[in-house]
Parts: sequence; structure tokens; C-alpha cells
Amino acid sequence: MKHYYLPVLLVGLSQPAAAQLSTSPAAADPARPAFRGDLPDSLAALPTPAGTFRLQGQTQPIRPFLTVQDQLRTVAGVQVTPYDGSPGSGNVVRIRGAGVLLGQAQPLYVVDGLPALNDDLTPNQAFGLSSAPPPYAVAVGSNSSYTPTIAEQQAEVGASPLQLLPPESIESIEVLAGPAAVARYGPLGANGVISIRTRRGAANRPLRVRYAAYAGVQQVRHHYDLLNASEYGALLNEVSTNRGGAPLYSPAQLAQFGAGTDWQRETYRAAGLQQHQLSLEGSHAATSYLLSADYRQQSGVLPNQNLHRYGLRLALDQRVGTRLTLRGTAALGQTDQRQPIVTTYAGPTRAALLAPPTELVRTSQGTYNGFAGSNTNGFPNALAEADYRYRTPRTRRLLTQLAADYEPLRGLTVQAAASFQRTLLDAESNTYYYRYQNGTTQPTESQPYATQTYRTGQWNARLALRYQRQLGQHHHLAAELDYQYQRLNAFGGRTDYSFVDKTDPQSGSYGTYGYYELQAEGLRLHRPWASLRYALDSTLEVQAGLSYGRYYKEDITRFYPSAQVRWHTRPGALDASLWVGAARTSVLALGYGLFGPVRLERPYQPNGPIGFPINPQLQAPLYNNQVEAGLQLASRAGRLRGQLVAYQRTSHHALLAEQRGLPPGIGYTSFAQYSEATIRNQGLELTLAATWQAGRVQGSTTLAASANRNRAQDDETLARLSPKYDNQPVGAFYGLQQDGLTSTGALRYRDPNGSGRPDYDDQAVLGAGIPAQLLSLSQQLRLGRWGLDAQVDGLFGYQVLNHQLNFLDVPTGRTNNATTVRDRWTPTNQATSVPAATPDYYLLFTTDRLLENGSHVRLSSLTATYRLRQAASSDISLWAGVQNLFVLTGYRGYDPNVSSGGSVPYLAGQDYGAVPVPRTWLLGVRASL
Repeated sequence: MKHYYLPVLLVGLSQPAAAQLSTSPAAADPARPAFRGDLPDSLAALPTPAGTFRLQGQTQPIRPFLTVQDQLRTVAGVQVTPYDGSPGSGNVVRIRGAGVLLGQAQPLYVVDGLPALNDDLTPNQAFGLSSAPPPYAVAVGSNSSYTPTIAEQQAEVGASPLQLLPPESIESIEVLAGPAAVARYGPLGANGVISIRTRRGAANRPLRVRYAAYAGVQQVRHHYDLLNASEYGALLNEVSTNRGGAPLYSPAQLAQFGAGTDWQRETYRAAGLQQHQLSLEGSHAATSYLLSADYRQQSGVLPNQNLHRYGLRLALDQRVGTRLTLRGTAALGQTDQRQPIVTTYAGPTRAALLAPPTELVRTSQGTYNGFAGSNTNGFPNALAEADYRYRTPRTRRLLTQLAADYEPLRGLTVQAAASFQRTLLDAESNTYYYRYQNGTTQPTESQPYATQTYRTGQWNARLALRYQRQLGQHHHLAAELDYQYQRLNAFGGRTDYSFVDKTDPQSGSYGTYGYYELQAEGLRLHRPWASLRYALDSTLEVQAGLSYGRYYKEDITRFYPSAQVRWHTRPGALDASLWVGAARTSVLALGYGLFGPVRLERPYQPNGPIGFPINPQLQAPLYNNQVEAGLQLASRAGRLRGQLVAYQRTSHHALLAEQRGLPPGIGYTSFAQYSEATIRNQGLELTLAATWQAGRVQGSTTLAASANRNRAQDDETLARLSPKYDNQPVGAFYGLQQDGLTSTGALRYRDPNGSGRPDYDDQAVLGAGIPAQLLSLSQQLRLGRWGLDAQVDGLFGYQVLNHQLNFLDVPTGRTNNATTVRDRWTPTNQATSVPAATPDYYLLFTTDRLLENGSHVRLSSLTATYRLRQAASSDISLWAGVQNLFVLTGYRGYDPNVSSGGSVPYLAGQDYGAVPVPRTWLLGVRASL
């Protein structure tokens, strides 16, 4: 018997109608035909595509084609944003805004009571400001410098860790956001906690075989509006004449061009996917078991993009007498991927937009036409990029857990648990680039270009004692001691880049350049937790707790207290609960070679008379203080419930960095300056849920809405130099503001410092990339054997920095353009903001021209299920569904909910040519025998 006493403030709101009816003593309706089984319609559970699980205490259908993270959108205050639409890609999950600017920004994932699956495999370049080698082959000995793109710095190397747990393996998920809920995780809980309970075999049940499968097709939902070949040819003519030359094409040639090559249509494809899961579960004597195997195959919407995933999971429960229960779990997964490299300046997603529509995909000889950098007339051929530049990561993960629950005395429970996690990204995870040949436009082959090696071993141990006692008639006392030990060993191998000597490709000479190198690192964290809870007549409840983290490598101990008071109404027609709580938490900085509190060990200060101050003592660890107050109301019958929560979370010593410009003559154009900031998040969360019935139709409706206001304030130096850190939103966009056009149609920017040229000091805050409001509406309906499930999500109050517009909205003639350039400046069309057609190089600063409103409403999923049979011995259902059916938005790109900057809040809301998030059509079957 387990008693967790973990107050979950975002509590479940109601049982769906189907879940309530499945246990009510209703009789069969003689006016309706019965199921081909033992149960009449009125007692049958809601038909669902892959069963149900509990999210925030509420039973809801499993949406099998959505990841575990995707299912969290229905929780108030939780933002889920995919990195991109590639198979196996992960998601950014933000709970109640952003509590950091740089560093570890994802919530803590806890699987069956212990931290697990928190190792995103990303390069994690140093705070988005480091240098890296070019994404293309260069001559050996080249001295050219290169700054990596936003997407390159944050690109995933392997598959998302949550791939190890397909949704069908989940029993329940709890999002822990409030101070009392995350307090026990002290030094790990600053970004919130996702607590996952996995499915296990049922006791006292004979062998049961379950099979779930689906197959479908994915397609790009939306394309950019680009110029056709005739329009592009006319633009080239205008560019040439504006330079004083002659037109390149005659009117007859322009007419012959017609529409030309639609590179987006040629590049993107319909992609198939399938998934199968087979499980055996049941019990024998005092042993319960569950053995499941799953397989997923998914092609991407880009050519030569695919994923193969294999998984195996075993769960065993053994009852020893009436007081002891032993549990063991092992999950093993392998994911093989082929990922075209899309994060570079000329990746296939970019090339599909920029390639000239006047050019064909292939030459008359059948080879690829043009090729980025292959000759002076080359252009980025999207299909060639996808064919010859790619990664082949193989990610293996093992997660094992052992646990024991023992009740030595009445009211006293002892729980011991231990887990081990191993993650391998080994030498088979290579990157390939094409080999150049002089005088040709066709690469002869791809060669190994880089090798990533990443290995982690994580050990967790836990010992918990819980005691509860009734003192007299009115008093109840509960106490808990929970000690956890965590050890992590991580090794990241050097990534070496090999370049063919472009000047002499036959010589076979190579050069190498290290991209990044993670040394072996280790973490030992001791994390005790103690709490005391007192209840008076079930109306007043007081709880206090204290946790601390001991970082042995850093020789630091930090304390994390918490407290909460909760008041309940006495039994009546309306249940009401009011509470207030506060806590302190922190977060580790895994991923930057820093194991311990977030801090900067050696701040960098450039040499020379620069005159920019810097704080040399950035040693204090990050921590945040949280307070919240909440009100929960529910009808006595439980058919209508609501919850309103107000919170404030203040993060102290949050690390930040800024690229600063330098005066001419220094030898460098900019340098990285570090400082610390205070981040304040304030917000409201509202959840409403109702179960209802209209005739034969039964329904369950849930609405989750939230509003968040976050502001970052530099504590030391940068706010004096950049308004970006002067009480501005986290993830603020900082750049130049267009000030119309010049008299000749050239771009002009505001020049506050009067220098006569755009520079760092001319920049201003332009917007922010983290949504201020979130909305989710879930609806389940049931009519006899039919079930319908729909989820609508919305994000509002944020901007997207669309890097593609730097090329698409400026008519240089070097690349294709968006249809917006039809309104470009000419001597007869001067009332416009689109510059004149000229090949001049336009500024690549961030500007307000690149910002678009990201607010949108999305039909995330829609599923219809038909139950063929339900009986005590069998349950068979068929279903059809669609994901990402439509998005109502003014954003011109592929999708407004994307994060090319990874999970780092500093880089939120950036779209750097991300693979489109596709629309997915699915057919599936679910059977239990």
C-alpha cells in the first residue's frame, strides 16, 4: 500500500462519462442492439484508438500517433513546441514560462519515481555564441572563419529520449508545476517535473494478448508562396537593367518559362509510417507480468529521411506475503535514423525555397543540375542536398529499475528503489558530406565527415519512509522521509571533420577540425527530502517540507524549503478547495560540461582597451522562489469541475550572454559578454471540465487556458548596454528597425547613435518568441459503438523570427523570392516597404522585417473509433485519425510552432528552415484477446 502525499496542484478535474458509466449499475437499453459481446452499450468503455491513460488524474484517450510530450498540451500552463517535423524529433516543453535564459531548460522527467530520460543529445554549443567549422567542404589550410547557424548549434544528434516510452506503455502522467508539488525535487525541479507511471501487468488476471497497430501517410501541410519562372526571369531582367546592363531574357523567353520548377513540390514527398506493438500480460499465483515489443518505421517528408525504432519492455511484480511487493522493470530501445542535414545555410529545406524556378532538377544526362558551391553557376539543389549530406545516428537506450514496497507496521510504508540508465550514441553515428570534384557539378560520392560518440551511465537510488496516523477523531498526521542519490557519468567523444582538398581532389589529402569535445564528466548528488503533513477534520491541511542538494564535485550544499496550507469545505452540494504554497528549487546545468549549480566558471573578458565592464564573480548558483494560490470547485456529482491558479516564480542568478560589437581596429568585430539576471514569471491558469449527456450522445469536455508574463532583468552590467535585458521578456528579439526606403529604393534602418551605418548599438527590442497565452480544448464523444476524440490547441501573443525572409523578401536575383517582391520599389511604385531589385548584399542583422505574428489555432488531432466487439475475453476496435489537419494563422512559413533554437529560452521562436511539421493521416486497429 503506497501513500505519496505529494500535493499535485493541477489536479484532475473529472472522470469522462464513459469512465463513470463503466462502473455504474446501469441496465441494457432494449431499444438498442447489444454489442457482440457480454456488455451492453451503457456499460461499455469509451472506444479509443489505443486505450486510455490518466493525465492529471483525468482519464483520457491515448492518442497513439502523438508522443508523450505532445499529450501534455491539454494541461494548463504547458507549452509543447517541436524542434521540427523530422521523424524522431523531440519537443521543447515549457511549464509556466521560462525560468532560465541559457542552460538546462527542459522539465525533469521522472519515470516510476526516479529521474530518467533527461539526456537530450544536442551539441549544446556554449550559450549560442561559439564558432564551428563550415557545414561544407573547404580547402585544407583555409583561414576563413565561420559562425554556426542557430539551428546547427542546437540540432539533435540522436532521437528524442522519450521514444523509449511509446504512449501505449504509459499508465499515467502528472505535470508537477506548483511549489509544493516540485519541492521534493529541490535542486532539480526549477523547470517543473513530468512524472510518468508506466503500465504493468494486472494481478489476478489470466494471460491477455494485446495488439495495436497503425499505418498512415504524412504530407507537408503548407507551402511558401514563391515566384514562378516567368516572374523570376523578369526580376533578373530588372536586376540587370538596374545595374546598367541589358535584359537577360526576351519577352518570348519569359513566356516560355511559364511556371517552371516548383522546388517545394519536387523536394517534399508523401511519406509512409507504421507502428506495431504486441504485449503479453497477466498473472500467475503471486506474480504479475507484462512483456511488450514495439516497432516503428517512419519516412520523412524529405527524400532519404527515415527512422526505424525497436523496443522491448518487461515489467514484473512479485507479492511476498501481504506486506511486501517487489517490482522490476527493464526497457531497451534502439533507434536508427537517416537525417538529411537541414540546419546549414544551404540545407534542403532552404534550397527548396531559394533554388531558381528557371532551373531543372536534373540535367539531360540524369545527374543533379547545379550544386551548392560546385561551380560559379551552381545553385543549391534541394534533392542533391538531401541525397549527399546526411547523418546516420544510432541511439541505444537501456533503462532498468528495481523497487520494493514493505509495510512493517500499520501506517508505516517503506519503499526502496534503484535504477540504471545507459545511453549510447556510438561510432556508427556518422555524418556524410559529398566529395567535390573539380569542374563537375555532380558529386561522385558521399564520404564520412564526422563521428559523434556519446555515452552516459546514470545510477539512481531511493529510500523512502512514510508514516500516517489518526490522532483522535479530528486529527490526522503524516510524515515522510525520502533520500535519493544520483550519479551520472557522461562522455562525449570528439567530433572530427575531414575535408577533401578541393584544389587537388585526386591527392587524397585531408584535414581535420574539431567541432566540439566533451570530456568525461561526473555528477554525484545527494538529495534528501523531509515533509510533515497535518490535517484537521479533512477541512484544514498544512504541509511543510525541506530538501537539500549536496554537490560533491563543487563542494556546495543548498537548502530548498517548502510550505503549503489548504482548506476544504465540509461535505455539501459543492466541493471547494483553497490553497496557498511556496517553495525554493534549482536546476542542474547538464550539457555544458558543468555538473552542479548553473554558473560560469571562467568568465571571458577580451584583452585590450575595449571599455566594456564584466562581472568577474559569476559564482552563485541559480535558484528560484515560487508562490501560488489556487481555488478548485466541483459539483458533488463530479460532472463539473473548475480550477484557477495564480502563481509567481522568480529565478535568481540566471546566466545570460550577449554578443557585443567592438570598435574598428580592435581586430575582432564582437565578443561574448556574460552576466546574471533575475527572471520573473507571473501567470494565471484556468481549467474547466464537464461530463454531459444529450440523448444517446455522451460527452466529456475539457478546457485549459493560461496566461504568462515573464521578464528578465540583468543584475549587473548588460542592461546598461542592451535594453534586451532591461525588464524585457525572456527570448526577446533584438535587432534593427526598418525606416522605410532610400530615394533609390534601398533598405534604410533607424540609426539612433548617428553612426551612419547599422551596428549593434542601433538595435532595439522587437518582440518575443515565448507565447503569452495558451489554450487547449479536448472533446470526447460517444454514441453506441462509435467514439470521437478531438483536440484543438492555440498559442497567442508571440512572434516568430523567420530567417528565410532575409532572402525571400529581398529581390536580389541571387535566389528565388516570395510573392511579396511583386510589390518591390520601382520609380513608379515608391509607396512600398519592399526594396528595389538589386544584387547588392543586404544586411544579415536580425531586423523587424523577419518577424511575423506566430499566434495560431490548430486542430492537433481528430480520431474516430468503432468498436467491433467488447466482451470479457476480447475487445477489438478500428480507428481512423488525422493529426495537424489545419492551422489558422497569418504566419507565412511552414508552421508557427517550431523551435530551431532547441530548448534554450534565449533562442525561442526561431525558424531556421526547420523541416515542416507534417499533416498525418492514419488507420489503426486495437485488439485485446
